[in-house]
Amino acid sequence: MDVSRASDLLGQILERTRLRGQLYCRTVARAPWGLRFPTTSVATMHLVTSGTGYLVQGREVIALGTGDVVLLPRGEGHSVADSPRTPKVSLEQWLAERGDGPVHVLGGSGAESRFLCGHFAFDEPGAHPVMRLLPERVHLRGDSEAVRAMLPTVALLEQEYERSERGVSVVVSRLLDVLLVQVLRAWADEQPQGGAGWLGALGDRTLASALGWMHSEPARDWSVDELARRSGTSRATLSRRFAAEVGMAPHAYLTRLRMQEAAAQLRQGDEGLAAIAARVGYDSEFAFNRAFRRYMGVPPGLYRRQARS
Repeated sequence: MDVSRASDLLGQILERTRLRGQLYCRTVARAPWGLRFPTTSVATMHLVTSGTGYLVQGREVIALGTGDVVLLPRGEGHSVADSPRTPKVSLEQWLAERGDGPVHVLGGSGAESRFLCGHFAFDEPGAHPVMRLLPERVHLRGDSEAVRAMLPTVALLEQEYERSERGVSVVVSRLLDVLLVQVLRAWADEQPQGGAGWLGALGDRTLASALGWMHSEPARDWSVDELARRSGTSRATLSRRFAAEVGMAPHAYLTRLRMQEAAAQLRQGDEGLAAIAARVGYDSEFAFNRAFRRYMGVPPGLYRRQARS
């Protein structure tokens, strides 16, 4: 394994799951205004580039200010408005009625706020190994150091979207991907020990090395002793720190990694179950079927059919 790759497991995982960011509106909202977002299968992000507003999710009401970033990792339904009491227009209706220009106006003639709204699609959002680590909502305040570090990315995003030059869709998508990684880093840095799972563990050189070895060869029967030796620590230290930061033992993490790898191969290819089983470290198709069903809730054959339908 190229050890330098161990610290970029996040990038590798996002690449493998085919992260795709899309900006679907750059909005000038003038009070009174309100927009209702349905529950979706994609992660949703809102950026307040100027002004204020409120995000309403269930019974929770969250005040938003200039610079705030909100990520809803599992696409839960919510609303954004100038006031919690303002009537909300459905996103579908508003998208159908708006014009085709780079900036879209919403609401009346009162106080003005500006938003960027985008979403992120993955091969399988509900079971995504990054999104499952996050809470129902990630909210970063605009006056935080982490968000200030994102300002150049946001400025480029606005510029590209407004100018709409050749290749704009690719540039905007890549900038949104960059922004998502910045949000994930900022969230992980805010969490207490063990609060960010393996994403937080990547900040620990020893744990990043152990994770990197497992990801480089998931089919290998990794022992804690060997992982500890390759990561330059003792078995007891690795076991303790791994459990504290990642939230499970190395062997449990390896099993989960193998199942995620198998699921990706089942979705993307036509290879037989025996070949996939061998590639993720199982000597028999029977053992693989049993492990996959225990982890995913359905046998691999059914999982493949459901994914393709």
